[in-house]
Amino acid sequence: MSYKLSWLLENRILLISYQDMLTKADLQSYLAESMDMRDRANAILGENGALVHTITDARRMTRTELSLNEGLKTVAMVRNQRVGWTIYIPARKLDMFFATLGHQLAGVRYRCVTSIDEGVKFLKTVDDTLANFTYSGDDVGAPAAV
Repeated sequence: MSYKLSWLLENRILLISYQDMLTKADLQSYLAESMDMRDRANAILGENGALVHTITDARRMTRTELSLNEGLKTVAMVRNQRVGWTIYIPARKLDMFFATLGHQLAGVRYRCVTSIDEGVKFLKTVDDTLANFTYSGDDVGAPAAV
């Protein structure tokens, strides 16, 4: 498995970290797990409650088996779920280009950043319910929330 899913902030900020090659099977598994985690969080937060944001750290991803079309289908699936912002940390500029294009075409709230810390800072500017959240992590290894 070339990814790890965890809560950066329980039921509010979902963190996915990619490592090595992302396969189609990994993507399908990640989608099922992350959608289930968001559904459970949304049930806890309530119909009009706070949104669940996602930070995807792809800096350690070496390559992917996904085509642009498969990426668009992925983003479209998430669009059907109640979600907040999608924050993406790319490994390469080309990855950033395709991720930005795909998210724009799918019409989801999206921001590309260079670190988890920058992503958290951005989320705090667009979601005032996160004002008291502080992030403390090494931003390269396993992050920790305080």
